[in-house]
Amino acid sequence: MHDSAKLGTAELLFKRAQLLNLQPAWVIPDGLFAVTIDGREVYVNFARSPLNADNSASLAKDKYLTRLVLQRHGMPNIPFDRPTSLAAAEDFLAQHQKIVAKPVKGAGAHDIHIVTQAQQLRDLSVEEYILEKYVAGQEMRYLVLNGQVIGVHHSEYGTSVAADRPLQRHSYPKAEWDEALVESSLQISQILDLHFAAIDYLVDSSGRAHVLEVNTMPGLKWFHAPTSGPIVDVAGLFMDAVVEHYKIVSEEFIDVQR
Repeated sequence: MHDSAKLGTAELLFKRAQLLNLQPAWVIPDGLFAVTIDGREVYVNFARSPLNADNSASLAKDKYLTRLVLQRHGMPNIPFDRPTSLAAAEDFLAQHQKIVAKPVKGAGAHDIHIVTQAQQLRDLSVEEYILEKYVAGQEMRYLVLNGQVIGVHHSEYGTSVAADRPLQRHSYPKAEWDEALVESSLQISQILDLHFAAIDYLVDSSGRAHVLEVNTMPGLKWFHAPTSGPIVDVAGLFMDAVVEHYKIVSEEFIDVQR
């Protein structure tokens, strides 16, 4: 299974579709592929998972909207702001001294800035970013599929999320999962109506967890080839769920036609 370390998410899903005899065929190499389910050709594009409704996925993709929704439900947010001016951004920095600027609709660890000086804000188009208080801690990921946590690991980035550095992911056996974070992850998935999502937390030195972000299209290879700990066949579980999803859709369509 550790050979999967060389495979990206789309490749892992494609290989699983082959094992399921779904006759996968690439439409776009290493991106979109077609499979046959109950005689019907359907398409797998992990960036737009069929398991999540478009409204839910778009809500989770917007980091500011996600924060607002989590705030409404009393979830453990990191203090945040969506500045409408440089002055507002500087006020937020003055309040927290050290902050993180993230693109509102960014993906992955791209264009993320750790800010400690006002001049750094002046070099950004701050209206395009969400600002969050910098919280030091261990990053934990809880992966949820159809109302169940299926994998947990923590990430080691080195000294800075902004630096170009090797990433390590350490997988946890179920007996070591934090029950409070399992419950929180299931609750967040339910609030956002997500059937597949990675809920990321920062756990600070006091043991308090803060929601870092909600990701509806997390990479899968680290679950298949973690740096250490148990391997989780997420691609298999995901493709099984996709097959079941399309079978239900087909049955509902037939019922409507009757």
